[in-house]
Amino acid sequence: MKKMLITLMLLGQAALATSAFAVQMFDFDAQAKLPAGVGGAATAIGRIVNGQAVATPIPLDFANYEYTIVVTGLTLDAAGSTSYFSSGTVVIYQDSATPSEWASPATFSDGTAILTGTLGTFQRSMFTGTLGSGIGSVDWTGGSLLGLLAPADRGGWPFLTSVSSAASQVQAGYDERWDGKVEPRQEVVGSEQLSWSELKAGYR
Repeated sequence: MKKMLITLMLLGQAALATSAFAVQMFDFDAQAKLPAGVGGAATAIGRIVNGQAVATPIPLDFANYEYTIVVTGLTLDAAGSTSYFSSGTVVIYQDSATPSEWASPATFSDGTAILTGTLGTFQRSMFTGTLGSGIGSVDWTGGSLLGLLAPADRGGWPFLTSVSSAASQVQAGYDERWDGKVEPRQEVVGSEQLSWSELKAGYR
């Protein structure tokens, strides 16, 4: 049994690392609420925590702004050790005014929506009573900084997270901690047009 548990946990870690080759991501730390049953909706709120450690797909100013991620409307279609969700919305906010607080969910969504999109599908699998993982796919469709992503770079972003329902990991009023990332399928190149002289200068 112990050997099987270790194998399942390794498989879960492998699933989270399937796109580890990517060098850009939105790294987030979130708290989630789960629905009571099929037909209800899951929500999650969290902070983007890249700082200067990991490159983001679009430039973010962590020195002057806080960045948060909010997932809403993620409908539970089937429940079990593996649960299936659909039709969620994902928004990344930029805010310089009010720091986010777990006890006040509205503080995570009171800034400028820089990217908005759909979390069309999400699969959550639990390997133990308190540990699991989740995987989904995001298509970016709006937001004030959408123009920084070329149209070809806006779809099919993996949404990957570890899941913990351990009491030491979950804030009051929430069901789970989601520690994850949203990343492009391949490195995003800025959509702005460069002049020939600017392009040549980049190789000097």
